[in-house]
Amino acid sequence: MTDTEARLESMVQADDINHVFIEFPDLNGLSRSKQLDADYFLDSWEDGFTMNLALLTQTPRSDVVEGSKYGDEIDYADALVHPDPRTCRRVPWRDDAVRVICDFEFRGQSVPGAPRTVLQSVAEQITEFGLDASVGSELECFLLESVGEVGNSNGSDEMRAGTQTGTNYVPATSDKHENLTRATEEVSPFYDCVYDWASAFGLDLTTVHHEFGAGQIEILFKHGDPLGQADRTFRFKELVKHAATACDQHATFMAKPFTDRAGSGYHLHVSLFDDGENVLEGTDGDLSEQGRHFVGGLLEHADALAALGTPNLNGFKRYQPGTFAPYSASWGYGNRMTAIRVPGHGTTRVENRISSADANPYLVVAATLAAGLHGLEAELEPPAPSEGDPSGSRPTLPQSPREAIVRLEADEVLTEYLGEDVVSEYAAQKRHEIERFYSQTTAWERDEYIEIL
Repeated sequence: MTDTEARLESMVQADDINHVFIEFPDLNGLSRSKQLDADYFLDSWEDGFTMNLALLTQTPRSDVVEGSKYGDEIDYADALVHPDPRTCRRVPWRDDAVRVICDFEFRGQSVPGAPRTVLQSVAEQITEFGLDASVGSELECFLLESVGEVGNSNGSDEMRAGTQTGTNYVPATSDKHENLTRATEEVSPFYDCVYDWASAFGLDLTTVHHEFGAGQIEILFKHGDPLGQADRTFRFKELVKHAATACDQHATFMAKPFTDRAGSGYHLHVSLFDDGENVLEGTDGDLSEQGRHFVGGLLEHADALAALGTPNLNGFKRYQPGTFAPYSASWGYGNRMTAIRVPGHGTTRVENRISSADANPYLVVAATLAAGLHGLEAELEPPAPSEGDPSGSRPTLPQSPREAIVRLEADEVLTEYLGEDVVSEYAAQKRHEIERFYSQTTAWERDEYIEIL
């Protein structure tokens, strides 16, 4: 038994631990889990546990989509999930449970369409190329408060976010003093809870601060290995929601909950090393040749990165000219209006700014590394870096989910790096969601037309 496996068993054997949650990230990066008795877990964890494979590709509303490959195509069969001992953590919002992330096995093989498996495969390809990747997450979300039933809020229409459950949400901080220290102090119990629980959950945060929009918060993580960083980002989303609930608030990673406010993004920073030497670093603050090639790969596959980094229809409303959300396949030094940015401080690194906060971190990390790896292998040169707003001077990113999916499926090179299974599953699910959306009559349509027409 390895030290890591012994540590897992020791944690579960603790007198105060009664339950083990075995969980995995689905195609959308949402946690799916089973709650097990601790003794049962200890007796069986080395053999794995059964879970239905259809759970892997369910939509956020838990629909099983035709074409997902893991539903009626395999008679809704069970698969085995194997706990990864490295991921065992005590649950900070409970005093009697641990959680452990699992990997899928079906008919004796790993499941190629599982997001965690996809990332592990790409990370291995980076290693085979002779490099070590280090990645860091920047994640934004909105902290909201319930103000009663839809239609009963005193807030403006633009600052309300109603739901099908009849609940109205407004930002937890005032829109009169965005970014001020006072905004942070208004929700200090939430901040304190996040920091305390993150530490207990083994999550290395560097900063939690108020962002541009009312109620908007940004969280920065320490850099780490690709799989570990994706695991931490995945778990942190769950932690934030529990922390908000503990403070009688609600946290959402929805990309664009308010029409007249900034959207929430998920920025990924990547550094590459060869025997400890940063291969992205050039001279006088510029990128090295390999750094340029890495950026060239990201731009070559920017449309596919947008498709995988914008999993829900709402996220495409985040892409607007003149905002800090990218609109074009562009790059620059220190330029927050570009899709790919090279920050001007600290370790030389490349930042993918395309993804929205609701994206699956495993797919974002995998696709970013795969696109960059192609740039390195093919020695792709990027265009000149953009200064100022690049809108109009560079190709526009996909502006609709349909366009994005078409471009993703057309990207045969990135599909080869990621695997055909995950791309086809993802495309099938997103087309299903598009069809569902266009089958609905929205409040906007009623407001716009019902009295006029």
